[in-house]
Amino acid sequence: MGKEKAIGALIFIGALLVLLYYTWGLIILELLPDLRVWVDTAFGAGSLLASIFNPTPLLLVILPIWLGVVLIMVIAMWIGWTMLTTPAPEPLEDFDFDEEKVAEEKPEE
Repeated sequence: MGKEKAIGALIFIGALLVLLYYTWGLIILELLPDLRVWVDTAFGAGSLLASIFNPTPLLLVILPIWLGVVLIMVIAMWIGWTMLTTPAPEPLEDFDFDEEKVAEEKPEE
């Protein structure tokens, strides 16, 4: 398996896990409230596993919004850094456009 296919498989599996987690947290636990009680009793209320398998819907809504804002700000920072560190282009007055015009008019042999 090539490197690109391995990365593609990891992205696919990660996206599938996130989809299943959000479906579990926002749909299944909301439709079956007794399941929340079962998760708390099975893993112990307040434990790490209970908080992972019994997420609050508010967290599941806030988390992607926060990640989206962070992603947009990182892209904006990257654009700003690139603009800050890239040297200015040479002014057009330094170029001799007449040489290019003569080269275009010259017939090919």
